[in-house]
Parts: sequence; C-alpha cells; structure tokens
Amino acid sequence: MTVLKTIDVTESAAPQRGIFLLSARQKSFYAVGDIADGIKNTALGTFLLFYLTAVCGLSGSLAGAAVAIALIVDAIADPLIGYASDNTRSRWGRRHPYIFASALPFAIALGLIYSVPAIESTWALFAYVTLVLIVLRIAFSTFVLPYAAIGAELSDDYAERSVIMTYRSFFNICANVTCVVLGFGVFMGGADGVTQRAAYVPFGWVCAAIVLIAVLVSAKSTLALRHRLQPYVSSNRSASVRLVGEMRDVFHNRSFMLLFLTVMVFWIAQGTAGNLSVHAFRYFWGLPSSAIQNVLIAGTVGLACGIPIAAVLLARYEKRNVAAGGLIFLCLCLFLPPTLAVAGFMPKDGFALFAILSAFQFLVGSFATCLGISFGSMMIDAADEHEHLFGVRREALYFAGLVFAGKCAIGVGALIAGVALDLIGFPTDLAVRPDQVIDAATLTRLGLIYGPGASCISVLSVIILLRYRLDRMELGRIQRDLAERRAA
Repeated sequence: MTVLKTIDVTESAAPQRGIFLLSARQKSFYAVGDIADGIKNTALGTFLLFYLTAVCGLSGSLAGAAVAIALIVDAIADPLIGYASDNTRSRWGRRHPYIFASALPFAIALGLIYSVPAIESTWALFAYVTLVLIVLRIAFSTFVLPYAAIGAELSDDYAERSVIMTYRSFFNICANVTCVVLGFGVFMGGADGVTQRAAYVPFGWVCAAIVLIAVLVSAKSTLALRHRLQPYVSSNRSASVRLVGEMRDVFHNRSFMLLFLTVMVFWIAQGTAGNLSVHAFRYFWGLPSSAIQNVLIAGTVGLACGIPIAAVLLARYEKRNVAAGGLIFLCLCLFLPPTLAVAGFMPKDGFALFAILSAFQFLVGSFATCLGISFGSMMIDAADEHEHLFGVRREALYFAGLVFAGKCAIGVGALIAGVALDLIGFPTDLAVRPDQVIDAATLTRLGLIYGPGASCISVLSVIILLRYRLDRMELGRIQRDLAERRAA
C-alpha cells in the first residue's frame, strides 16, 4: 500500500520513493526560484529589444541577431548543462552545486545588459550586447535546468505535480508584476520615460539584486530536501558515449518530441510578439507608460486568476486538453485587438481603449497560466515515461531539450521582430528625437506583425499538441510498473 505523508526536512538521508506531499512551506521556498525566472523573462522579453533599438540606437536586425546568437549558443550548451546535472555526484547532490554557482554571474549579467555604454561603433556595440547576453543566458540555464529538475523529482503524484507547478506560477506572476511596476511605474514613468537611457541602469541592477536573492533563497531552502531526489546512477560508459546515447533516447520518446515541437512553434510566435510589445503598446496603441503598466498589470492579475481556473480544469480534464484550450484562446486574444483596430472597429484612444486592452490582456494571462501549469506537469509525466522506456531518469536533460527548443524559437522570434522593425522603417533614434511622428503605414504594419502574424503561427502548436497521448490512466500504469521495478 502506498504511503501518503508530508516530507519533513529531518527525515533520514536515505532516498525514498512513493507518493509524498510536500508541505506548503517547502513548496513555497522551492518556488521562490521562479521569481528569478519571472524577472528575467519580463526584463528581457518586454523591454530589451526596445531598449537596444529605440534607446541605444542598434538596428533592429543587429539587435535581433544579438538576441538570437546568444539564445542559440545557450541552447547548444543546455544539453551539456542538463547532462552534467543529471550525472553529478557531490555532498550537495546532483542539482544544487550548479544553482549556487549560477547566482552571481546571472545577476551581474542582467545588470550589465541594461548598462550598455555609449559606444559609437555599431559593431563594438553589437559585440558588447552579444557577449553579455551569452553570459546571461548560460548563467540562467545553469540555474533553471537543475532547479526545474528538482521540481520534477520532488513528487511522483499526478495531481501534486500540478500543485507544485501552481506554486511556481504564483511566484513567477509576482515577479512579472514587480518587473512591470519597476519598469513603467518607478524608473520609466512619464510620457517619454521608456526612451530615457539613464532610467534603464537602476532598473537593470534592481532586477539583478532580486534575481540574486531569489536564486540563493530557493537553493538554500531546498538543500535539506536533496536526499529526496533521485540518486546518481553510475555507468561504465564514457561521458561522451553516455551523452550521445541519452540525447538519442530523449528524442526517441514520442511524448517528449510532441512537447518539444509544440514549444518550438509556440515560442517563435510569442518571441516575435513579446519583443514588439513595448513598440506596440507605446506607438501602435499610443499608450503612455502609466497606461502600459496598468494594462500589463491586468495581464498579471489574469495570470493569478488563472491559477484556480487551472486547478478546477485539471481536476476534471486531461492536461493535454487544458493546455490545448489555453493555446487556442490565447491565440484569439492576441489576434483580435490589432485586427479590429486595423479594420477600424476599435476606439482610437481614451478609457474605452484602455478598458478593452486590459480585458484582453487579463484573458491572455488567464489562458497562459492554464497552459503553463498543465504543460509543465505534462513534461514531468513524460520524464516518468522516459524512465519506464529506458530505465533511467533524465529530468534535467528533458528540461534542457525543451529549453533548447524554446530558446532557439525565441531567438528566431527576436530575429524576426528585429528584421521586421527594419523592414517597416521603425525609427532607431527615439531617445534623441522622442517627439518625432511615425508614419501611419509603419504603425499599421507593426500591429499586424505583433497580433495576427504571431497568432497565426501559434495555431500550428495546437495541432501538434493534440497528438500527445500520455493521460492520467497511462501514467498510472507506468508508475505502477516503475514501483514494481524499484521494489525488485
């Protein structure tokens, strides 16, 4: 009979498996690490491309190329980081050495990317941005891959895994709203606040301090749970042979491949839209910084409200169906407002426009939470399937594969966004000439790329995800077989 209990940090060091429930305190301290992820995602996904192009004067193509190069280099490193974490033996376990080592370089690089010096040479500026972004991305991966793997190993329970993802989503949401308020409300307030170069320096370093604290708190608090995690399994094969074999096995898992392709397609679209968000809100919709902040906060409120919605849906429906539904509605919410505006069916300005955009942003947040919680839990289930198929657990390598797909896709999305800015003639001297009038045709094209263009790409990810077949019943069968193997 399976034992159900709450883990206490004073438990024996001997690793035990079965169905355990973490206490709320343990889940909270673990999930604090998602603050670092949320701050990084909002700081880079919302502000970076605008800062590099409109404020620092880098062309859209070069700014997008810098982001893409850093992400691609990092994506290549991800499997190596995941493999190292899966195969490390130390008194701190397999995961924690990498998390502690990543904290300082992660934070410093985040501060430096918003402290770009006034470099006259375009290529020197490009080199600085690319180098700092590479360090930032690799340091972040060194944190997030072991961190995510810890979450995958803390519980074997189908429902508890979604609860852990819910805690992570909550702290990620808190980080999102904190970063938005710091940006638009504290450091970049005012009519032309987003074009003031000096405002980005303190913004970057405050975000860096938050990241450093979050990483260290999560790592220190989960260190006592390291004996709960799966132990290192030794092998007689060489490291290079094991790495190639393990990566081959990962991509032979059909469930993983479908999740991998879904992430790839989805983040190409979202990388394009996300990198153009400040451009769109400020110039396509004509909102001041205070209004942009409030619209984005409405989205964050939607993220929070999506948590209980996701809990109810996941209790009644399969994770795949919840994720696919979230994707469909998210696509519609991103598609409709710019399309209606171009067609002349949206208010030009005023409270009505603000209210409509806030409502759609709220819905985007709600559907994104349902998608994120269910998708993350599905990935953990696929890791169980991997152990069932190949006899070993490779959580970090799984997360590395998905992060690889996401980063390559975001890099492609950033490059698409940057090239698009150049093709439509969006200005790169707004910091010097903030009052210049941008051509109406340029703004129309900006809206079409930001909304309908990105949404249409996202629809392909729904088609891929619907082929995923690992449901509650199949996972239960897999876990019963695994329990028998472990008992033997």
